[in-house]
Amino acid sequence: MPSFQFVQQFLEPFKPSARKRGSKKAAASNTVDLPPSKLKNIHHFVRGTWQHGYAQAWTKVRKVYFPYNLKGSHWVAIEIDFVILTATVYDSYVDFTKRSKLVTLLHPISDTLARVLYDMHFYDDSEVEEVKQKGLTMSMYTPFSVCSIADVPQQRDGAPCGILTVKFIEHLSAGISVDKVDPLKIKYYRLKLAIEGLRGEAYL
Repeated sequence: MPSFQFVQQFLEPFKPSARKRGSKKAAASNTVDLPPSKLKNIHHFVRGTWQHGYAQAWTKVRKVYFPYNLKGSHWVAIEIDFVILTATVYDSYVDFTKRSKLVTLLHPISDTLARVLYDMHFYDDSEVEEVKQKGLTMSMYTPFSVCSIADVPQQRDGAPCGILTVKFIEHLSAGISVDKVDPLKIKYYRLKLAIEGLRGEAYL
């Protein structure tokens, strides 16, 4: 299974049980408990012991990138920075989701994932000195701040969000500006990815 599919599976929105409006418990935390199977999978992926895909262990890097689905109908690219504790969204259709709604939709990442990483001593085990040092300043888990980058290439219709998300991640992970992604080359990008997939060369 490609690593991006796996990430989406274990970060699918886990909705907390309904609480009455104004409940103190509801305001106390946005996190929810993950099923044991999902939690185990996260450990494999973060430690680099997952047997499928090409992504390296999160403990070896400062940033990770993955696709995330909003409302079951739109893909965006997510960048997690473990030093400045941000979850940055690269959206090829920024008008699709209001800022306030985006923050809510990202709770499984900004809150639940942040707590899981802290509880599994991710920062202590990191091989990146900046990340390890960040962990020393944390007395408890700290949610990731949700940021969005508005000035990214925008799709011309409702179909290309998936392939543009892949291209954003491809460029970001290679240190190339997403400005280089051309929405007019959608057909070429899709064909290229399909060929790479058939050859077993696609790294996502």
